[in-house]
Amino acid sequence: MWWCNGSWGHAWWPVIMLMGVFTVIWLAMMARTMSHAMPRSHTGESERHGPDMHQRILAHRLGSGDIDIDEYERLRDALQRRADAART
Repeated sequence: MWWCNGSWGHAWWPVIMLMGVFTVIWLAMMARTMSHAMPRSHTGESERHGPDMHQRILAHRLGSGDIDIDEYERLRDALQRRADAART
């Protein structure tokens, strides 16, 4: 079957199809890239950091002398309350 009365108009369909295939591949690659940039858990914390990241930072600050033991205990308790509230 000849479309366009035998003109060269039908010769463009392979080019258009290849452009469509490349567009789908590009979109799939972009979706994969974006999914790796998003957090992994439903709580908003990524797997790389984990839920105890704040506790480790707090312990490091205590160890380096940035805060004293009273401040450490106050902040640790506040973190624990926030974690408990997030679970309920």
